[in-house]
Amino acid sequence: MSDDQEPSATSDTLSKPLFRDITADDYDPEITEIESLCMNCEEQGITKLFLTKIPFFREVIVSSFACDECGYKNAELQPGGRIQDRGVSYKLTVKQINDINRQVVQTQYATIKIPHLEFEIPPGKSVLTTIEGIIDRAVEGLEQDQVLRRIQHPEVAEQIDNFVSKLKELKEVKAPWQMIIEDPSGNSFVENPYPFSSYCQFLMQEL
Repeated sequence: MSDDQEPSATSDTLSKPLFRDITADDYDPEITEIESLCMNCEEQGITKLFLTKIPFFREVIVSSFACDECGYKNAELQPGGRIQDRGVSYKLTVKQINDINRQVVQTQYATIKIPHLEFEIPPGKSVLTTIEGIIDRAVEGLEQDQVLRRIQHPEVAEQIDNFVSKLKELKEVKAPWQMIIEDPSGNSFVENPYPFSSYCQFLMQEL
């Protein structure tokens, strides 16, 4: 091979680790595409898998599904390793707007609490999201049947509307509030944008 000849794609691929950091310099992220059954219409769709590392955390597998037949889409995240020996509990104090942009790894075992509103989100599917994203999904879930509920149970619907307004106000951060994420699997994670600073605003404890 001459000095000016570029290395082959095969040798370059073999030199890359299985789980890679997401960087702006990675123009060729290794995404695996698999044909899979759509659970909505039972036609064939495409599942994409991406193995990556989250800085200061560990490896994760990001998967997304899309069906061209019915338009159904879904995205999930799974830890790339085993269930940890100890669970974790994150207590984040949201004090400024930037705090709601913190990335969160929320596994299927995680319970989320907002003590200020006496609100608890039970375990669901694993996702890579943000503090704001957690609130938005909670609002979406509460508003899901509101049209019918306003007809059949108007008083209950009004109570839910009032509570949804309080959830949405949290994103304005008019006053500090706290979010707690408890995960017995030990694989949930809250981003610390200042890993080398004493400015943290959250407490992580093992369960």
